[in-house]
Amino acid sequence: MTRRPSPRRLRDEGRDALADRLVLVAGPLRGPRAEAEDAAALDALRASTPGVPAVRAHLPALPELLDLARRGTPEQTRRALGLLVEEHAPVPGGEPDPALHAVIEELLRHPRAGVRLHAHRASRALFDRAGHARSTMILLSDPLPDVVRMAVRTLGRASWEPALPELVRLLQHPKPVVRSAAREAVTGFGPAAAPALRRAAAHARPDRRSLYTDLLARLADSDAST
Repeated sequence: MTRRPSPRRLRDEGRDALADRLVLVAGPLRGPRAEAEDAAALDALRASTPGVPAVRAHLPALPELLDLARRGTPEQTRRALGLLVEEHAPVPGGEPDPALHAVIEELLRHPRAGVRLHAHRASRALFDRAGHARSTMILLSDPLPDVVRMAVRTLGRASWEPALPELVRLLQHPKPVVRSAAREAVTGFGPAAAPALRRAAAHARPDRRSLYTDLLARLADSDAST
């Protein structure tokens, strides 16, 4: 049985030019993500070989990258997200592929916190302000308080009013760091936060009602002093 030449074997033999022209194709013994893995291997090989220009290998198509982001290991997912940002971010004013939204939303619920945060950072580059804010709202239900706090602060800085009902809900979060961030964010909305606070106060237990009425009073005092 004749062995096919590999890029590494060709370089060991000093046949660099031929190695650069070598294209690995799919076959019956290759896995579904083989093309993406080949691209990564060839990029690394070219970058690490002295005297060989760092020519980018053929990039996976969007569906393949999305599949790798969804099904790959955490490291493969992070690399796929990086390539999605580099190669498939929409032009200003353009709309991203709807499949991108679906994959990002799925990854924002990934069991690994690092993947969730990487997906959130990618959403900032891939989506417009509204799309990124909607992605951020998913993290308001994250199991880690620090991630929830980050999401609260992000939405507060953006003054994203559709998030107000969820931010008001977090005034009762079990973790003090989240409750504090939620109070700061809700207060930052000014009078726009009043309707959500009034609704929450109307439905709250008597012993919890002050969470909302105190903030309403603070907003009223702030409005009167301006």
